[in-house]
Amino acid sequence: MNLKKSFISALIITITISLVGLFGIQVYWIKNSIELRDAQFRRSVKVSLAEVNRLLAYEEKLERLRQHEYGREIILQFDSLRTVLHPSSGQNVPAQNTRQNVNGKKVDARQDTQNGADHEKQIDEYFKEEQDAIQSVIQKSMRLEEYQSEEIARLFLDISMTHRGSNFLGTYGVNKIDSLLKTTLKEVGGISADFEFGIFDMYDIPQMIPARSEAYTSDLVSEGYKARLLPEDYINPSTYLHLWFPSQDSYLLKTLWPLLISSGLFLITIVLTFAYTIRTIVRQKKVSDIKNDFINNITHELKTPISTISLACEALEDPSMSAAPQKVSKFVKMIKDENKRLGVLVESVLRSAVLDRSEMGMSHDSINLHEIIEMAIRNIELQANRRGGKIEKSLGATTADIIGDKIHLTNVVFNLLDNAVKYSGETPKIKVRTYNTDSSIVVEISDNGIGIKKEDQKRIFEKLFRVPTGNIHNIKGFGLGLSYVKAIVEKHHGAVTVQSEFGKGSTFTIQLPFNYEL
Repeated sequence: MNLKKSFISALIITITISLVGLFGIQVYWIKNSIELRDAQFRRSVKVSLAEVNRLLAYEEKLERLRQHEYGREIILQFDSLRTVLHPSSGQNVPAQNTRQNVNGKKVDARQDTQNGADHEKQIDEYFKEEQDAIQSVIQKSMRLEEYQSEEIARLFLDISMTHRGSNFLGTYGVNKIDSLLKTTLKEVGGISADFEFGIFDMYDIPQMIPARSEAYTSDLVSEGYKARLLPEDYINPSTYLHLWFPSQDSYLLKTLWPLLISSGLFLITIVLTFAYTIRTIVRQKKVSDIKNDFINNITHELKTPISTISLACEALEDPSMSAAPQKVSKFVKMIKDENKRLGVLVESVLRSAVLDRSEMGMSHDSINLHEIIEMAIRNIELQANRRGGKIEKSLGATTADIIGDKIHLTNVVFNLLDNAVKYSGETPKIKVRTYNTDSSIVVEISDNGIGIKKEDQKRIFEKLFRVPTGNIHNIKGFGLGLSYVKAIVEKHHGAVTVQSEFGKGSTFTIQLPFNYEL
């Protein structure tokens, strides 16, 4: 599929806009979730404080009743009524088919029919006792109502004065209030976060505060939740319960962690997948362009020797050629050279295919790298001399013996020297230098050529990549040489690097260990 740059750009822009929109929606949703959870938290705290206030008011009313003689009598009467209406185990009304004797033993009425009349009499007596208890409470309540009109003022005054003379909240205790808050927040509001609290007057002056909360007095007043205690008490000054959660924000975020983490993971996955997809598309586009360039190059390179061979064959078919043996020899040599050139082209393509399948075998020979370099220089030096150039060598490595594949390493050195001559200026000046490190030999091949731009230096070892030179055919090659060099060097557990300045030349460095294991 031939993808145009405009289509890829439009695709990238569209997906990027979609991702930004999705990210914005996620942020908006997370923000709303936090605000909603915060509102729920505040509502739960207010409901819990209302329940705490209700329970405290209930306890306060019971305390008032206990402090007054009429109140104590009412409590006792209701306790008696509760005992009668809800008797304890063993005092239930006898069942229809059983009765109880004075010792509390149950007797089966169907087996003792002679005592049936006694059983019915016992049931009647039981209900009569219950009715008498209820009637007694009602009569005492009626007697209490007879005094209501004349005693209501005194009762109200006595209760008020009694309450004013004692501090109910102080009597109830800070520990009980703390326990009541903790239980109510968890059971009513579903909140288990740590909290601080204190009781303040209407002027925000502390009246009762736990020791642990004293350091947070200002926070309780300025940032905490506030609820008036005992709102039905119209006589004593108002008191307020202040409640503050030091870790409210982190507590809310903690409750949202599963949603935040899952949302973040999904978003990161989408972004990484998008980035990988775009990277793959761009790389495929580049590979497609490089392959098209490669096909154009190799087509051009194949056509030239084929045409030359074809012309030479036609010339040899001329009958007059038999009288000119020198010309025949010339055309035959031409055919051999072009045939050899075709073999080199085919070998380069086959070598690339072998590298792709990782089928390249390596021999373990004891070789001298200086000998390989000397031989490669002799073969390449003629090309440099024809252009008025030269190759300088400084083989300073004291140890040049390594274990490796002689044929492949020869091809590596030959490729680098060939590239140095190809990409040099009109007068090539090539320098070859070697030296040793602790466990390896280093080979540097420098030229005074056109150099390589920084953006191209990262890609020159990629297969089929060729450094742009303006005219695509002015320098022969298919972009297979450096990828082959890199593969062979790495097979020997070595490394190859390049340093180049555009317009001034390049230096390729190979480092090979003395010993390696495939």
